Amino acid sequence: MFGARIQLYLFIGAAFFLGVVGIYASGVQRGIDRTRNRINEKRLDDVRAAKEVEDEIESLGDTSLADRANEWVRKSRD
Repeated sequence: MFGARIQLYLFIGAAFFLGVVGIYASGVQRGIDRTRNRINEKRLDDVRAAKEVEDEIESLGDTSLADRANEWVRKSRD
């Protein structure tokens, strides 16, 4: 009878410990997923911005592109 109680307490303790470890691992994984999502959002925003610039450059004519580049170079030298 005394051994059965010890086994029951050990079983309850092991279940509690495994539950705590499971909750901790779940929280760690959730944090990793959240970080990955932030990184992916940033990459997507960067790709969108690059695509907008690329589309704007393609829509410009050669002379207007040269004028803008010349203006940009002059501003950076000042």
